[in-house]
Amino acid sequence: MPQYFSRLIAGQHADEFSQETSFWRDQALVLLYNPDGDQSQTLNALVFKVGRQPKDLLAHVRRIYFCYDQHLAEQLYAALLDLLIVLDGKGSLISRRMIEASRSRLNSGQFQALHKTTGRAQFGNPYSLFSSGITGSRELVSSQQQTEMQHDFLELANDFIEYSQLEQAMDVLETGISLHPERADLQQALLELYKSIGNRERFQIHQQRFSDSGVALLEEWLVLAQFFDRQES
Repeated sequence: MPQYFSRLIAGQHADEFSQETSFWRDQALVLLYNPDGDQSQTLNALVFKVGRQPKDLLAHVRRIYFCYDQHLAEQLYAALLDLLIVLDGKGSLISRRMIEASRSRLNSGQFQALHKTTGRAQFGNPYSLFSSGITGSRELVSSQQQTEMQHDFLELANDFIEYSQLEQAMDVLETGISLHPERADLQQALLELYKSIGNRERFQIHQQRFSDSGVALLEEWLVLAQFFDRQES
């Protein structure tokens, strides 16, 4: 099975990532997952989650990964398109890498159309939730953003921390920094987590990845690196 997330996010440092692909399968749907059976029920549940929470990045990625893993080209194209529409021109780095990682599962027309999509373009198909002409158009995203409380990355991470789900909190903050590299508060919160749990390896991996992707790292990254070095000596 391909290391989808490593190719998706890590770029040339993919070998440094050890995330299990099981993470990208929604554990709430594990009873529905049958590698040898009809996966329409699982996919419908993943699509439903995206429809309810359009700004839930993890829900989008799990839908994309599932379609990629199951070789569902049309559904994969729709999943990628829906993410681009929701991002609305933001998060260009992560969206571009997701499209590139999915290239082997898309035809040339789909691949080119996704690269031309800015978040406002409408190249939909029957599986897309938010493109024009489909039930649940782009206006649905705006409506849900206004009527539902949408968690900020920092707020969502704090929710995970409150329930001692520190791994999930780090996932959220790392994703938030990738999408919003200008957010110093996300970097500070993530550094506090790295230090509190003593996760030197994860700290080093993401320090390198963020640096390589052009994120302006706070001075506190160097301070924490020195702290971990002292712990090792």
